[in-house]
Amino acid sequence: MHVYILRHGKAEVLSERIRSDSKRRLTESGIKELEQISKSFKVMGLEFTSIISSPLVRARQTADIVSKLLKIKKAIVIWNELRPEIDAELTLQKLYKTKPDSSILLIGHEPHLGSLISKMISIKTGNTDISLKKGGLAHVRLSFQNGIPNGSLRSLMTPRQLKKIGG
Repeated sequence: MHVYILRHGKAEVLSERIRSDSKRRLTESGIKELEQISKSFKVMGLEFTSIISSPLVRARQTADIVSKLLKIKKAIVIWNELRPEIDAELTLQKLYKTKPDSSILLIGHEPHLGSLISKMISIKTGNTDISLKKGGLAHVRLSFQNGIPNGSLRSLMTPRQLKKIGG
């Protein structure tokens, strides 16, 4: 399967007004940046069989922006396994149940996403240090052998690179 991994866009900071991390929303600049990034997906010809998001507001907003700009009519799927505090092993178990010919977009948070990518591509150790910037995208070609992930990192792109592609 092809797994595309996108970190949510720039979000509000915790404050007296916003006390819950799960309710932080994208900022205006975060929304605009994600619109440009989503355009790059179109230019690159990326197609997704499904968009899967963390339940946190900023990730769901990111999923909505991508879905709208790519005109994806399928409903966005929410996985608690993409929450920032969840062990990446649980996310891998969920991916194991996904159809092998899928092309999915996962939207979530750091440090969870970096850990997930590491576990996908580092069969023995899972210790590869990977970090996605807000709006960054990774592409992993993933298969499982006897339930063990065997992934190949195909690309890792910064928001700046993606925005240049999207114009």
